[in-house]
Amino acid sequence: MLTIGEFSKISHLTLKTLRYYDEIGLLKPDFIDANNNYRYYNISQLETALLIARLKNYLFSLEDIKIILTNREDIELLSNKMKIKQENLTQQLTIYSSMLKELKLDIQVLDKDGNIMSYLDQIEIKLVDHVAYDIFSQRKKINTADFLKHFSELFSKILFRNLSPSAKPLTIFHSSEYEPDNYDVEIAIPLTNATNETKVFNPGVCAMATLIGSYDKLPSIHTKLHVWINENNYKLNGAPFEVYQTDPYSTQEDNSIIEVFFPIKYK
Repeated sequence: MLTIGEFSKISHLTLKTLRYYDEIGLLKPDFIDANNNYRYYNISQLETALLIARLKNYLFSLEDIKIILTNREDIELLSNKMKIKQENLTQQLTIYSSMLKELKLDIQVLDKDGNIMSYLDQIEIKLVDHVAYDIFSQRKKINTADFLKHFSELFSKILFRNLSPSAKPLTIFHSSEYEPDNYDVEIAIPLTNATNETKVFNPGVCAMATLIGSYDKLPSIHTKLHVWINENNYKLNGAPFEVYQTDPYSTQEDNSIIEVFFPIKYK
């Protein structure tokens, strides 16, 4: 048997941590002396302490670790949890890699001219008279994380009806505020021929900017468009919409090209 101090020294877990693990039932002493409440651990529990440390290193929560230890013989459970964690960490790595890239560019800009918001000056705004066409669309409130799934549903309906697209797909945004979990959007596909299920989409004159790259840049595009509209004495005249010039299914995010349109008219 090992005293709590000996166990702490070998496992590199502090006494405070060991007492907390005992309190939450994660790693309980093998024996507690009723006379003095001294905690003693079996030497075999050192392996459990190592496993806990290993799983913590993979950023598992203590709750998850407790489930894993409770079902320690269930190799499939552990394997599934490890695979999910691997996927999550890979996503986080991609996010942080992108963040570091942006941070590096901002530092370069700061060292050059001292204004990290100067990138807004590179966003070009065009005034366009958007073409009118017939669209097949579906409007619903969706979670933006499921965006591609809803596009797939619409494309499936197009194929089932043997309809022919005439232009790039688009999304019309009807929400009055940003609600990513419950966003009021109308996904649409322009068609060569009108049917009893289509409607005419004719937004008229629009202010337009092109987003190239990550969707995270969209707030910058919207900001520049709103500033431009205000400076040029226009006002919004309908729901904004996006036209997808690249296939969102096959194009890497950094290479995405999306045209953002705000219908406008003079004040």
